[in-house]
Amino acid sequence: MAKVKTGPKTKRRGGGIPAKAKAVEALQADIERAGAIIVTDYRGLRVQELQDLRRKLRPRGIEYHVVKNSLFSRAAEHSQRGAIASLLTGPTAVALGGGDEAEFAKGVMDETRPYRAMKIVGAFIGGRALGADDVQSLARLPGRPQLQATLVGILQAPLTNVVATLEAPLGNLIRVLMARAEQTA
Repeated sequence: MAKVKTGPKTKRRGGGIPAKAKAVEALQADIERAGAIIVTDYRGLRVQELQDLRRKLRPRGIEYHVVKNSLFSRAAEHSQRGAIASLLTGPTAVALGGGDEAEFAKGVMDETRPYRAMKIVGAFIGGRALGADDVQSLARLPGRPQLQATLVGILQAPLTNVVATLEAPLGNLIRVLMARAEQTA
């Protein structure tokens, strides 16, 4: 049987090893820039839903990327955040953000809530890997300004009580003297 030529020889697309090295470098830069990373399983979402989710997260300062697990794992190792590799299973997308970790988690949870098919797998926050339950607990916390205001109130309450206790006898003495002055006048 003779070999039949079916057309011109075409090269594979994808760029090979150099393209993968560039992708790892880009992911590494994103990981190092991000203060927190939340890993999600986007199985069951359509492309349009992923685009809508990205559009909703962007104003909150959150980047959302579908990543290849092997490349993301390699980039995480290079940026000393290798603990996140244990969370990379199945189709993976990551939310990258900085600033207040509670606000970041709350933003991701709020925006992913309408997409029932999406699951939070875990996160890398504060230098350690967290599970899905930990991310949900973090999202329920109030933001940093509210926690600071609560702390100031807690610290201020005993001082206010001390000042009121010290001022009470002096205030009573002044009222007695004023009442006495009105009686003699």
